[in-house]
Amino acid sequence: MTDKNEPKIPAGWQLQSHHETFSGQAGPFYFRDPGPKPGVGFFSKPHHANLAGVIHGGALMTLADISLWDICAREVGFFRGLTVTMNSEFLGPGPIGAFIEATGEVTRAGRKLIFARGMVTSKGKPLLSYSGTLKRLSDSDS
Repeated sequence: MTDKNEPKIPAGWQLQSHHETFSGQAGPFYFRDPGPKPGVGFFSKPHHANLAGVIHGGALMTLADISLWDICAREVGFFRGLTVTMNSEFLGPGPIGAFIEATGEVTRAGRKLIFARGMVTSKGKPLLSYSGTLKRLSDSDS
């Protein structure tokens, strides 16, 4: 069930299904429809703001981290893992009330480590560039 105050889901996107997780609480996040092109986004709301009235950097970094997973899973398939590193550069203020989108690409996928990079934008304007490394976990990893 969706909140009637929730903005309309953009065409080609689906509301995340894991509402009980951290990302469910931090979002809600939308994922681009299945296919090769990655994409994760959210509608920025007042609770995403910092004291300056723009999107808090932590909200943008959360989106970037979730996007790393979307980018890598679309490239190599679903896997259990964890974020090993994440680097980011803030490029511009994120407006409240806008759809914020993250997308990117895998730069290298090894047996254990996957490297990716991407960009967070709003209405085509860059807000944050990011890169990161994900580690695939085996069944013996806890």
